[in-house]
Amino acid sequence: MKRKKLRGFVLPTLYLLITISIFTGIILLGRNTELQDIDYDYSMDVEVDNVESVVVEAPVTTSNISSPVSDSKAQISIHFYSKDSDEETQQSSLIYYQNTYLPNTGILYTGDDTFEIKTVFPGKVSDILDDEFFGKCVVISHNSNLRTYYYGLSDIEVKVGDELTNGAVIGMANNNEIMNTKKSFLLEVYYNNKLLNPETFIGTKITDYN
Repeated sequence: MKRKKLRGFVLPTLYLLITISIFTGIILLGRNTELQDIDYDYSMDVEVDNVESVVVEAPVTTSNISSPVSDSKAQISIHFYSKDSDEETQQSSLIYYQNTYLPNTGILYTGDDTFEIKTVFPGKVSDILDDEFFGKCVVISHNSNLRTYYYGLSDIEVKVGDELTNGAVIGMANNNEIMNTKKSFLLEVYYNNKLLNPETFIGTKITDYN
């Protein structure tokens, strides 16, 4: 068989093509390596798509128990009767009615003119009663353990089931069987079904009675 000779320009051209191919391969390999080294962070999108709603609980109130009357309109005339008080204090805590002395189960406010009766703390009107001595009585439940009773009211502005804010007007003080010469109002406080002295109750925090 007769051997053919390669022309002179074929080998240089072949070498050039091989060199270009190698060089191109190196470049492509390097770019691929750079792409692999890039750390793409997709966490932002994932976090945004999976954000859970946060429930913000209302802060526990620590407001003080307030007075049911304005000091300029009425004053305490008969204090709470306690068996642990001294004899003089006990005598000043008795209600006189039809030749009988009765221990006062709350504090009795009196005034020359009618005055507003207000809630001492937010609560729900749980009952409206008729009392033989004082007339109308509004009962407010502040929690499952704490209730306040407002005796001797006229012009009652609430009804059973009403949710009242602190200082909401319940009604007006009125004349009654106990005090027929002055406007009066009696406040009673029950905690765990036991009477509390309203004078020591007013000014304390509701969190003391949970």
